[in-house]
Amino acid sequence: MIRTFKTRLILLSVLVSGVALVGFGTGSWWLIRGIQMERLDTEVRAHAEREVGHQRAVLGWQRFEADVLSNFGLRKAEDLLILAQDGAGQVVYQSSKWPASFAIDRLPWPSQHDAPRAGPWIQLLRQPPPDGPRGLPRDGQWGPPPGPRPASSVIFREIDGQQWRIGLASTERAHVLIAVNARVMEAEMVSVRNAFLVAIPFSLLLVGLGAWVLSSRAMRPLQKLTQATQRVTASGLDQRLSSAGKDQEFVELIAVFNGMLERLERSFKQATRFSADAAHELKTPLAIVQGQLERAIQQAHNRAELQSELTSILDEVRRLSGISRKLLLLSQADAGKIRVFKEPFDLSAALDDVLEDSLMLAPQLKITHAIDRHLVILADASLLRQVLHNLISNAIKYNLEPGWIHMTAQRTGPNAEVSVANASLGISLADESKLFERFFRADTAHNRKVDGVGLGLSLSREIARAHGGELRLKSQGSGQVVFQLTLPLR
Repeated sequence: MIRTFKTRLILLSVLVSGVALVGFGTGSWWLIRGIQMERLDTEVRAHAEREVGHQRAVLGWQRFEADVLSNFGLRKAEDLLILAQDGAGQVVYQSSKWPASFAIDRLPWPSQHDAPRAGPWIQLLRQPPPDGPRGLPRDGQWGPPPGPRPASSVIFREIDGQQWRIGLASTERAHVLIAVNARVMEAEMVSVRNAFLVAIPFSLLLVGLGAWVLSSRAMRPLQKLTQATQRVTASGLDQRLSSAGKDQEFVELIAVFNGMLERLERSFKQATRFSADAAHELKTPLAIVQGQLERAIQQAHNRAELQSELTSILDEVRRLSGISRKLLLLSQADAGKIRVFKEPFDLSAALDDVLEDSLMLAPQLKITHAIDRHLVILADASLLRQVLHNLISNAIKYNLEPGWIHMTAQRTGPNAEVSVANASLGISLADESKLFERFFRADTAHNRKVDGVGLGLSLSREIARAHGGELRLKSQGSGQVVFQLTLPLR
């Protein structure tokens, strides 16, 4: 199935043009054929009218037959028939190739009162052609024969399966028949048909090329619109397309597109501002509440039940503080203003620290690693440590029992690649496409047994991209899930 509008437009143009050309060619062929047949009828009738008034011997009729063969361009003598009779109906001359099935006793000779008042008889005999007359009479005399205008007609007969155009002329003293096989004209029409058959494909090729050029020019505004749409990101919502010099249809489309970008930019800025303002405003109160709770816990050292309750409240406050910090970082990333203070960072040493922490947090898990040494990058140490801790934390929280974690870090070309794999039942395809969305958690994680709110992976990917790297789900299956962090080396 053709999926590109440009290709469909070209094919449709070629199809419509092809139908039009075939229709034009067929109509032209029939028109030319009708004109040619009419001309042939006129000529055989005019020759018959002209010759009916001349008295010739057999030899003279033979020479006349040869002249007519030449004038009509006939290659075969059997394609021309000539019959001359006197007034009594006696045959004066009959072509040697006369078909036996063509009976001359039933010919519908025209009567004298059917003679036309004007026609080819007068036009042909008024003056000789400049380059020699067709069917020149042997007496050298031109002009209408003496006596009244002969009666003439044209009839069509099928003789031995072939069509013949027959001109008949009569006077009181003579009858003349001149017949030409219509296959001579059909041969000419075959040449005309072949010319059309050769011309139509070339015409369609030119139409296709023209349609390609025109469609390319017509699609340029859409291509620019597509390119502009591809450039629309969180930091590119302020761009607008110019409609100067465009057609009216594209001017309206560009105006709608620019209006959409304006609304998106306004909404995005409002949402980003709200997230940033909310996170910033929550930061100070949460810090105050956290400090007061810590002081209250210290003062209630002899009341175990109160300390337990205050500790639970403090854990929730710390959780809210973490969410607030993540929201603030995400709002900064959305606005393209996340602050990254890059400095030489030993990734190998940082991974060793993370592994040491994981051994303390999850002693029940089998933790293995294969870390290349001296992987040094330019990075913000605090932000990148947050990414590494988030990856190992997820590997611990979403593990199976008894489970395992395997971490690798290696140099791959100009990048350092860190992979964290853990035992898992896998992630459904529906959840996989939403894995890096904010506040999204897989169905199996929608409970308070697994801590988190669904911001860790989203924030980690934004931090990786801010460092020129990428975080992705590398693979899953065979009882494992693998996340891969790619960062450019120093």
